[in-house]
Amino acid sequence: MRNWTRREFLGAALAGGAGLVLLPPFGCGTASRRGILDVPAGGYPLVEAEGSYGEIGFQLGSFMKEPIRELYRYSKTFAHCREYASGGGEKRLEAMLARARSVFPHLVEEAEGMAEALEVPFAVFFAYQCRSEIEVLAGPPGCSTLALAGGGRFFLAHNEDGGDLEVGRMYVARVSAPSGRTFVTFVYPGLIPGNGPGFNDAGIVQTTNFVEPHAVADGVPRYFVGRSILEAASLDEAVALATVEPRAFSWHHNLGSLAEGRLLSVETVAHPRPFHDVIEIDGLFLHTNHFVHSAMGGGDPDGDRPFDRIEVSTRTRWEVLAGAVREEGVPATAADLMALLSRHEGGPYGPCRHPEGNVRGATLGAGLFDSSVPGMTLFHGNPCEERAVRYEIAPEPAALESSRGRR
Repeated sequence: MRNWTRREFLGAALAGGAGLVLLPPFGCGTASRRGILDVPAGGYPLVEAEGSYGEIGFQLGSFMKEPIRELYRYSKTFAHCREYASGGGEKRLEAMLARARSVFPHLVEEAEGMAEALEVPFAVFFAYQCRSEIEVLAGPPGCSTLALAGGGRFFLAHNEDGGDLEVGRMYVARVSAPSGRTFVTFVYPGLIPGNGPGFNDAGIVQTTNFVEPHAVADGVPRYFVGRSILEAASLDEAVALATVEPRAFSWHHNLGSLAEGRLLSVETVAHPRPFHDVIEIDGLFLHTNHFVHSAMGGGDPDGDRPFDRIEVSTRTRWEVLAGAVREEGVPATAADLMALLSRHEGGPYGPCRHPEGNVRGATLGAGLFDSSVPGMTLFHGNPCEERAVRYEIAPEPAALESSRGRR
């Protein structure tokens, strides 16, 4: 696959007589379920990008242009962000953009390159990068994490949940950045990388869990924080990036070092004041989108929640997974962790999410890390369907291994 520079791509388009195409008006997606796709038969595509940060963003946007623009066309969230960008939210977005430029100017350049490739006004594209801050996510969030750590080794298993419009439009990016770092990560359509499971050539691993705060602060939008960690050279640097100030949003990061066999849980708060808590995982760890550290209010969904809100999806997945462990015992292997994340009890809010009725949440993929083995195993789509691909930094991923789903 060729890696186009911005100049080469525009030159080729103009040489072929193709001008820039104006993006048509976007529908909100409420009239029908048009736009819903399945995971591609051959699995999610792998996109390779390198060069300057602007060129990396342009390449990612170019290769995924059609599916991303189609998602924008049907997405209520995108429509809301676009309206916010020109209907009263300009000052707030300008402030967050200024914060992002001051802390991560190179990542703003990457976002500008992607917006250019997608032919979307940057103000609108940036607003979509702030979708969490704008909406404080309308609808139940997702993402369930199970981990086992100790004795210099860890397993980290993570279901990446999103909306059904994102199914079939996700992709995997292998990026060689100007910093000298190369990373591989699972990417949401229309967002900069850094929200899905990923790892880099320094052996740093990241998965994230959305945590809904009571309010948003004046700071760097959370997707830029997640993106920065993909280039961390050490676990200490990854923690420093996760806890950067000022930040706009609360978040939970699972941060690991494959080389050291260490796994950390990092929970951050942005409002009413920025602070954070870091624990080293030893034994079994569970996270389903609410703060679990005692410093952040503890793990009981029914307890006082001073810094976050609990949604039905969060509570249901916590109860299903914690209940399974109580009844069946502590899992011992990576396969045990994936079996738990493949459970459907509590549907449509169970750990392995399938859209059902008016509830459109879906498990988009699942990342699995074993610190004794380099790289990441990514389950394309629901983990119950066992479509697994092994990714490492340099070589091409292993052939997709498919088996019949067992919902």
